[in-house]
Amino acid sequence: MKCFKVTESTNALNIEFFIPDAANALGLEAARELKKIQKAYAKWKKPVIVRSVHPRLFCSGGNLTDYKKLKGRAPGLKINREIESILNTFGSWAVPKLALIEGDVLGGGMEWLARFDFRWSTPNAFFAFWQRRIGLSSGWGGGRVWAGKIGEDNVRRLLIEARVLSAAEARREGLLDQVYSAWSMSQEAERWAARLGGESSNKIVKWKASSEAQIFSSLWLAPEHSSILKKW
Repeated sequence: MKCFKVTESTNALNIEFFIPDAANALGLEAARELKKIQKAYAKWKKPVIVRSVHPRLFCSGGNLTDYKKLKGRAPGLKINREIESILNTFGSWAVPKLALIEGDVLGGGMEWLARFDFRWSTPNAFFAFWQRRIGLSSGWGGGRVWAGKIGEDNVRRLLIEARVLSAAEARREGLLDQVYSAWSMSQEAERWAARLGGESSNKIVKWKASSEAQIFSSLWLAPEHSSILKKW
């Protein structure tokens, strides 16, 4: 069963996520399909926009139905490690990645969300680190990624509380960049993608304080930089 639909537009790669029978849960099958998409578009240089077409959910977390079928701890832990590896690879994809959220993001869905560079939502979406409600903590490495963005103490608090956040609350917590109406979000996403073209964007996606000098050196007098200098 296909979990994703991919289309190319002038300025972006658009990826739609839809698994109605599993409440848009990101199971191993879906994660492996996401990996194949990234591999197929390894040379893609324009922004990537991911959205769900499920009417109520962006991602409900891991596929608990699949986990329930497993016997013993080892198979479940092995699957979780594979999904974590795939999400880490997605996070390192050297293109600007935008999540357009029009439905709820729960549990493991929040861990996938951590791997995006930009996160926009409509006002009606809800967000929850509710792993504790099923007797778990974050298991796909998302807690660690979020800690680098909003601080370890804040992530611990959200995991302990396991409360449901509105889009406005999620933005105040630093989990979202923008909250838009559904119509204006799509329009803004098109403008955003058009603005972010260019080779330098892909290098800057990899920016870290420790790699600043190397990235700057790789961009200096590269074709994009040189073409701009020639205009002066």
